[in-house]
Amino acid sequence: MANDPIIEETFDKSSIADLVAQHGSSSATAWLEFDRYKIWRPTKDIPESSFRPVQGYMRKDPYLYAWGNPLVSDSTALRPTATAFQEWADSQNLRLIWSCVDHELEQVLAEPPFEWSCVSCIYEDVVDPAHVVELTGPEAVGKQGGASVVKDLKKNLKRADKQDVHVTEVTKQQWSDEDKKAVEQGIIDWKKSKSGVQIASTTLQPWLDQGHRRYWLAKKDDTVIGVLILTPIQNHAWQIKNAVSFPNAPKGTSEKLIFTALRDLNCEQQENGTPQSERVTVTFGISAADELHPVKNLSGWKVTAMSKIYGTVTQAAGLLRRSEFRSKFDSGHDPMYVCYPGDGFNLEGVNTLLKLLKK
Repeated sequence: MANDPIIEETFDKSSIADLVAQHGSSSATAWLEFDRYKIWRPTKDIPESSFRPVQGYMRKDPYLYAWGNPLVSDSTALRPTATAFQEWADSQNLRLIWSCVDHELEQVLAEPPFEWSCVSCIYEDVVDPAHVVELTGPEAVGKQGGASVVKDLKKNLKRADKQDVHVTEVTKQQWSDEDKKAVEQGIIDWKKSKSGVQIASTTLQPWLDQGHRRYWLAKKDDTVIGVLILTPIQNHAWQIKNAVSFPNAPKGTSEKLIFTALRDLNCEQQENGTPQSERVTVTFGISAADELHPVKNLSGWKVTAMSKIYGTVTQAAGLLRRSEFRSKFDSGHDPMYVCYPGDGFNLEGVNTLLKLLKK
């Protein structure tokens, strides 16, 4: 069949990682966990894209959850790619649900021939490194509205400084076996310290796609107490893939890890003379919104039903806590969408997705 997927054994995983780094979104970086996500590529070229598109997804019959936009070289390729992917899903008798898509793909899926229902219940947390550095400076107090937003951030940065927490970037050549082992053990301890149900699109695998990623280590008295992992995505952007302070870390370590990485990126931009039009942005990834809002092809009792399901899920899984922490950095919210055909996403579909996302 023309739209049969390229199965996992036949594609070059390093080439997928390269495409994610050049054309991907924060959602697409999750696909590199190949034991959790499957990869679809059409067996025939799509002329609007200079390379064959790539789509990552999770599958648990009868549901197929596409995660983020497909990778394409040009947005004009979104419609034919979405069409090809849906045709393949239909051939497998799967109910396709497209999650974490941006406004461009949402428009494609809301219009003919799809005419899917689209809701906004998630958003991308985006920060401007230069803005955060400016707001945390002493001259910002009382002069800018955002300064009050980062008051808690400044307090925690001071706490970390008082405890002599030091954060530095570690390049590939600087990693020692001792530090690597400390990071691995710290992550094990951190995972053990977590309580309740953990819902996330990725697990914490520190050395995944190491060739593209950058690392910052937090230390106190030469002991590793935290790590931040940064990965590149499209449009001069970076994603904070992970920022973790280990159980023995002083309060404020996570904030200092993030702030130091943002400050370093801002310094690089100034040193390189990057034009304002190419300003570097950083995303934390996807956060849950307070409420679900219908966008296209959804109204009446269906909205009420979906809103009740969403409210129950966010409360039970504590999904709003993540956005509360990210707000310390005066992050902006870029709306993202979940799109699905007809009655294709109900309580059963939501529960199936949550099972896939449980760590």
